[in-house]
Amino acid sequence: MSKNVHMQSSSSSFPTVVAPQLITVGTPSLVQGVYGSRGNLELLACDPHDGLWVFWFNSDLPDDGEQSPDVAPGEWSGGLRFARGGAYTAAQILQGTLGPDHLEVLALADSGDLESWWWSPEQAFRRRPERVAAGVAAFEAAHGPDGVVEVVLHTSEGASLTVVGIPDVYPHRRWQSSRRATTSLLGPDAAALRLLASAGVDASEVEGGTVRVHASRRAGATHELSWRDDEGRIRHLGLPVH
Repeated sequence: MSKNVHMQSSSSSFPTVVAPQLITVGTPSLVQGVYGSRGNLELLACDPHDGLWVFWFNSDLPDDGEQSPDVAPGEWSGGLRFARGGAYTAAQILQGTLGPDHLEVLALADSGDLESWWWSPEQAFRRRPERVAAGVAAFEAAHGPDGVVEVVLHTSEGASLTVVGIPDVYPHRRWQSSRRATTSLLGPDAAALRLLASAGVDASEVEGGTVRVHASRRAGATHELSWRDDEGRIRHLGLPVH
């Protein structure tokens, strides 16, 4: 897929536009996966009308051996849309620890239902039949020990709680409330905004509340920044960790 600035697996100081033709909603979610020689990046975003989009960045270098036939080293893939037939306001992608190496997706439908999906090489994306919770306004998810997925959520009624997805018979999960003390949900990431400013990105070109930073192991160690710009397009910037 073409993009504005070619970005090799070593970090670049110029933001890349991921899918220049696509306008999305919500905050893009980015994580480093385990695929490829150096750990590809996985990026998830909500279509404004229908389903979810996922992209992956090939972190390999040209001399890393066997190469992907679809995406060159240092390039983002074309988008894969899934969850067609539904409208979503927020979504998050996690690199799973079970499967092995399956990806996990939490997606908030416009109905307020929080859905759980997983990806495997054999079956692509599949939605679990049980919803995580209903009446959800916002959420953040993370992996806990033993393959458990922990979700901190705010309800439309103003309550905050933690729900855990227990993989009794993986890939199925049993969702239940946790007695763990809940923490506040992530808001606009101040550290990410400081990193963008240090790279010369004008804050007026960043849609408020959409910038996030994720640490990756590629190129030694890299801050992976993702956000939506003032036109609604997804941007990505990799900055070396000093």
